[in-house]
Amino acid sequence: MLSFGSKPPMSNAQFLDYTARHLSGKDFFALKKSSLTPSEERETTQKALQTWRHFEISLRNELVNIRAKKLSKDGHDYFRGEYVPDPFIAAMVTEAAGEETPLEVEKKIDTTRWEKLEEIEKQHFFDLHFLIIYFLKIQILNKWDNIKAEEGRKIAVELLQPRKELKE
Repeated sequence: MLSFGSKPPMSNAQFLDYTARHLSGKDFFALKKSSLTPSEERETTQKALQTWRHFEISLRNELVNIRAKKLSKDGHDYFRGEYVPDPFIAAMVTEAAGEETPLEVEKKIDTTRWEKLEEIEKQHFFDLHFLIIYFLKIQILNKWDNIKAEEGRKIAVELLQPRKELKE
């Protein structure tokens, strides 16, 4: 239904507006709390959110760890919760850090996020668990749609600027 790099079917707000009309208040509240940025709130009954939160915090802690090493600093002051190394995430972050541009690094990290969401989504067919994962995927697609729009604006401005050699 959704694939990484595709055009988002709707904005985040449109998705929430649509689902608000079809879900119970409790389910909608759980869906609305679903964010790419893990909340400090640890209490949730939604397994999808628990799994996502754990993964995202581990990913962010690993990013802190690799950046701290590059700067010869101790990252412990910046970890969220307890830092527990994850070999899979550490390898992915190391690989992503080797990309040439920050945009390529972010794309590699978001690709891994997408793959994790696909893994969490397995065996769920249009239940609340599925909707939470779908909403997280829409957030990733909208993030990249906004990045592409911004890149397009920069290119257009650059192309519309008169060249210096033409001014003379």
